[in-house]
Amino acid sequence: MKTINVELKKKTVASAYNQVKMLSDMDFPNFQKGEPLYKLVMEIKRQVMKQRKQEKVVLWKELLEFWPLSIVVPSMIILILCANLFQW
Repeated sequence: MKTINVELKKKTVASAYNQVKMLSDMDFPNFQKGEPLYKLVMEIKRQVMKQRKQEKVVLWKELLEFWPLSIVVPSMIILILCANLFQW
């Protein structure tokens, strides 16, 4: 098993990321690149960004699937209702 799924609160992840980033900037040896805690926090951040990106793509796909119905159906209903007005 190479992966595990864990639910975390955004606030918890944000505070851990900020703390690791601050201690990394202060050159503490346990929080520099290559250390396990730093790798863990960066991997969590990458996964969160990846999931955000995937959610946005799904929204656009749904919009593109819905778009023809949002224009064609109302216009056809209006044409049917106004058919008596346009008789020649």
